[in-house]
Amino acid sequence: MKNDSLICFRVSRHVQEAMVNVSSEEREALSSIVNVVLSNYLQMREMIKKTDFERRSHTRKAFLTPALIKHFDPRGTKLNTAVITDISLGGVQVTILKDARYEVSSAPLTLRFEIVFSLPHDNSPVYMTCEPRRIIDSPNSVRVGAAFTGGESESHKKLQAYLM
Repeated sequence: MKNDSLICFRVSRHVQEAMVNVSSEEREALSSIVNVVLSNYLQMREMIKKTDFERRSHTRKAFLTPALIKHFDPRGTKLNTAVITDISLGGVQVTILKDARYEVSSAPLTLRFEIVFSLPHDNSPVYMTCEPRRIIDSPNSVRVGAAFTGGESESHKKLQAYLM
């Protein structure tokens, strides 16, 4: 849904500070967090439907498959294993489990990275370049929501055929 209306209002300092903290943690604009909070409240009151404010251009599909992520940091190229949890034509959500033997942090994933995986019933690899949009770092894993970048590659065409 397009944000095309402007609302100005006052809130208490502790509400404002809490919203700024959430905004920072979620790496989202404060206005986006306020929109989500208000939308959730209006859904709860059954004033709007969930589909009234979907931000994504492409529908997500539950998708559970292993993947390999290649990213770059000051010490060179790093490879991490990951699990794709959902996918769309526009992007992917991956979970990277943390292992005590290997250092995994969200810091290198703030830049573009490459992901390689295969689609069901097709053993050939799909290569996509991703740009992180949302990173959630927890004690046991790093979850990354990323948008696909690049154009109409063979991999993108394979993904499109699978999702349609």
